[in-house]
Amino acid sequence: MTVSVFLSHNHGDKDFVRKLARDLESHGVRYWLDEAEMKIGDSLIKKIREGIDSVDFFAVILSPNSIESSWVVNELDVAMNHQINGKPIKVLPILL
Repeated sequence: MTVSVFLSHNHGDKDFVRKLARDLESHGVRYWLDEAEMKIGDSLIKKIREGIDSVDFFAVILSPNSIESSWVVNELDVAMNHQINGKPIKVLPILL
């Protein structure tokens, strides 16, 4: 079984997240990263929701950039609501 992780981050931390994604992939972990999954014309909210719904882990990259980001907060809220409602997702905070 392949493990999968959603990478929640702020654009200002993109270089770190790209490296993390490469490292995860080299260890056989499937990741959801906005720039890899989103296409022009996609509904941002729908694609993010589908991404969170489809993974085992939700990794939130915690940085000065991300704690000020309403998108990161909203994504974390969706993941936490999944946990509260008993859906199988684990939230992993990653301090940058």
